[in-house]
Amino acid sequence: MKKKQFFNTFAAGIFAAAILAGGLVSSTVLVSANEESTTEAPENSDTAQDNNASQLQTLLENEGFYVQQGSFYELDTLKEASAGRLLSCFGNNAGSSYMVFNLPAAPEQDNAKGNPDYNWPDETATLYDDPNVENAPANPYFAPGGWQYKLGQDEAIVLITQLSPECKYYSFINYVMFTQQKEGKDYTNEKAFFSAGNEETGLYHPIFGSIGDSVNMVNIKHDGDSAYGSQAVIVISANQTVTEKVTAQLTAAGYDESMINVMPIPVDTYNMGLQKGADTFSFLGRISQPTDQDAYDSYTESLSANSVVYRVSPQKELDADPYENAVLTARGTGEHEISKLKNGSQHLDEIREAIISQYANEYDYEELSTDIAVPEGLTAYLNDRNAQGDNRDTAYVMTKDFTLNSDEDFVVVYGVNHTQTGKALYSNAVLYARPMLNGVCSVYDSLFPGSAASYLEEDCDNADDYYVYKMARTQMDDYTAIIEHSTGNEKGKFYGVDNGDTLLLAFRAYMDENNVGASYYEIVYDRAIVFHKK
Repeated sequence: MKKKQFFNTFAAGIFAAAILAGGLVSSTVLVSANEESTTEAPENSDTAQDNNASQLQTLLENEGFYVQQGSFYELDTLKEASAGRLLSCFGNNAGSSYMVFNLPAAPEQDNAKGNPDYNWPDETATLYDDPNVENAPANPYFAPGGWQYKLGQDEAIVLITQLSPECKYYSFINYVMFTQQKEGKDYTNEKAFFSAGNEETGLYHPIFGSIGDSVNMVNIKHDGDSAYGSQAVIVISANQTVTEKVTAQLTAAGYDESMINVMPIPVDTYNMGLQKGADTFSFLGRISQPTDQDAYDSYTESLSANSVVYRVSPQKELDADPYENAVLTARGTGEHEISKLKNGSQHLDEIREAIISQYANEYDYEELSTDIAVPEGLTAYLNDRNAQGDNRDTAYVMTKDFTLNSDEDFVVVYGVNHTQTGKALYSNAVLYARPMLNGVCSVYDSLFPGSAASYLEEDCDNADDYYVYKMARTQMDDYTAIIEHSTGNEKGKFYGVDNGDTLLLAFRAYMDENNVGASYYEIVYDRAIVFHKK
């Protein structure tokens, strides 16, 4: 086995398709080869390469593993899409941020080739490639390079990272990202379908389905006294023997077992391996509503430098020692949200009637009901559908599509404040535009108090169990979130939407008292009314 000279060629390219909730349209956008890409994941600095991490690499290599370094960094979808380097924002939760891996190809695996005509760089090549050994095929190319990858049943990924400063929520989740298209199946009418790969890699389509429960600020193992700002280790593998070997070397290198989190992948469920048609996987970190924005900005800027990512591959194939599918945290408490509200049904009707009465003389209106937005990950995988990056820590509901036709049009979101009833740690409403699924305007529950009072009787003593908020072009009152235009937006065109764009609303309710997303059958779904100037 020869060790190749390593060059980090990562720079995020352009997504080759635009995800639509009702389907996905393939398209490409030309980016000049002279345009500088800003999505390059910075290499880990000496700060993160402490003695423990270096010792861990040596110990793993002595144990019979090849160790390749990747990186862990923030992916700003709105920024990159606005720069022409992404063709989908993946339904970003506006006001929250995301972190992903950049991993090199596995030993004896080809790296996926980009397209310089579109500023798509090659994925990072493996450090270990014996020219006498025929390589496994590359991953199906999908930018940004290295954030989705095949994984052998006896490989592991190790992340050593500083945790977020204090915030409302953070989590880490494994995903099955792409799976091979089934021979003879017509995917044309499948929701959010698009094709990736080619004859050499195999033809794939997205699942983007979560694997098991998340590791979050409530259940994560870490050093120090707090789950914020401390350090944690995450081990991802489909092989229990490999996990034990890696964990043993972690503790030998000075990482206490109390800070090591294992995130297993059940090999008997997913199609592991490097062969053509094997599933690809991804890893996503989420952070929402930091307490101190300056501290958070400093954290994200130094995230890659303060993290170590190793791809750990055995020099000789190890016998399978699979994990079974984990028993998931059950959604639901057996108590419906409406039972926690005094006169809940009556109050919701009063709010609806008051909203309509206030504006019906000058506006035509359209009421938007909501329904479950996405399937859970394993359900999506077994049904060969796109889960669009689901997370079991939340319940997602969404509206049908609509438009705002002038600057005088606006939308009102209203419903139950799920944090008041105990059905959520936090909740929000986000306005999205198609086809990019760019979240441009959000309202979080921290803004809800007082917003429903004027729509209820003066003697109502539980008005804060509800919320009413507007999304509009101009500030209509104290409870208005501004919808920015896309055209001429100095931050970038996907930070806003224009009149006539196809829109939808999505609502999230994160973590009930069981520390998982509430049951869809125990919450009152959020609602919306669109007003069009007559």
